Amino acid sequence: MMDSLDEVMVSRKGEERLRSGHPWVFGDDLREMPRGLAAGQWAWVRSRSGEPLGTATINLGSRIALRRVSRADVLPTQAFLEERLREACARRVEAGMASERALRVLYSEGDFLPGVIADRYGDVLSVQILTAGMETVRDLLLDALERRFRPRLVYERSEGGGRRHEGLPERKGPVRGEGPTREEIETDGVRFAVDVEAGPKTGFFLDQRRNRGIVRGLADGKTVLDGFCAAGGFGLYALAGGAKSVLAIDSSRAAVETARANAALNGVSGRWEGEAEDLFQALRNLRDVGRRFDMVILDPPSFAKSREGREGAMRGYRDINRMGLSVLSTGGILATSSCTQLIDAGQWVGALRDAAADSGADLERIAWGGQPPDHPALLSVPETDYLKFAVYRKRSP
Repeated sequence: MMDSLDEVMVSRKGEERLRSGHPWVFGDDLREMPRGLAAGQWAWVRSRSGEPLGTATINLGSRIALRRVSRADVLPTQAFLEERLREACARRVEAGMASERALRVLYSEGDFLPGVIADRYGDVLSVQILTAGMETVRDLLLDALERRFRPRLVYERSEGGGRRHEGLPERKGPVRGEGPTREEIETDGVRFAVDVEAGPKTGFFLDQRRNRGIVRGLADGKTVLDGFCAAGGFGLYALAGGAKSVLAIDSSRAAVETARANAALNGVSGRWEGEAEDLFQALRNLRDVGRRFDMVILDPPSFAKSREGREGAMRGYRDINRMGLSVLSTGGILATSSCTQLIDAGQWVGALRDAAADSGADLERIAWGGQPPDHPALLSVPETDYLKFAVYRKRSP
C-alpha cells in the first residue's frame, strides 16, 4: 500500500487561491511537478517555499487542473472516502434531514469530493462521477456508498459535458444491486415517481424542495401557471396548498407526461392540465388570448454553461420573466428561479429588475430562497451556491 504521493508546486496566485479556501487551481498556476502525471492522479500540494497546502487531484487536460480534496496530506484510501461520507451524513443529520429517503447524500465540492454527486431515492442510489480524480477511486466510492446505505440498486449517471471536459467517456447503467430503475418518493406529503435511468440529471430535481414549500404556502385558491414544469414539482406542491388549478408547460413531452403521471399519483388530475410546448411561445399565446393567472412559477434550466454564454443567459432571464409578468394578474405572485452557476444573485436580480421595467410592473419581494442543506454551499466556493429563488407580488402602478 502507498504511504506517500507525488508532490506538485503551485504559483503564488495558486497558493493564495487555496489559502482562501477555494479548491481549484488552473493550469497556468501549476509549477514544479513530476513528469507523466496521469489524468486524475492524486498528489500532495506544496507552496513555492515548500509548505504543505493539502491533497488534490490533477488533470492537466482540464481547465481546472487541480482540485483539492483535503487541506491535509491524505491518501486515496477506502478509509478516507468512508470518512468523507460519514462527515457528509453527519451534516444531513445536523440539518434535520437524517430520516429523509429523498436526499442528496454527496454534493461535490460542498462535501469535499469534487465531481461526485449521489442522490438517494428510497432504496435506490443514483450516482454521478464527473472528474478524473474521482474516477480513479470510483470502485472505492461505490463500495463506500453501498456499505453505508444498503440500497437495492446503485445506478450510475456519469454523463454530460462535465465528463467530456475531463476527457472521460460517458457511463450510464446499474453498477450495484438489481431491480427496476423506478422508485416512488414522497416529500412533504407529495408523491413522485422517479426513474433514475430516464429522469433528468440523477432522476429528479431535489434542490427546489424548500422553495416548493414556499409556493405551497402561497397557493391557496389561486390559478397557477407552472413554467418549465419538469416532473411537476412546483405545480403539485401548489395543488397540495389548495391551488384552484395548475397549467403545467414544458418543451419536453416526456417531462409533461411524467408530471401528468405524478398528478394522477397524487389524485389531483382534475385540477391539473399539461402542455408540451416552448414556454416562450406558450406565454405569448396566453398573453394574446388574454388569459391571466394568480401565480406564475418559472423554473428554467441553466441558461449558460460557459462564461461566453452569460450575456445570452441574462437576456433569457429578462425575457422569460417579462413574458411571465405579461400573463400575471395585478396582485398576483411571481415565483422565479435561476440555477445558472455563472450568474450570481445580484446579476440575476438585475435581470428581474429589467423585466419589471419592461413590463411597467412594480414588484414587491415577499420571499427569498435557495438550495436546501443537503446541497451545502461553502462561502469560499461561490460555485457551490448556485440556486437563486425569489417570490414577488405584482402591485398596481
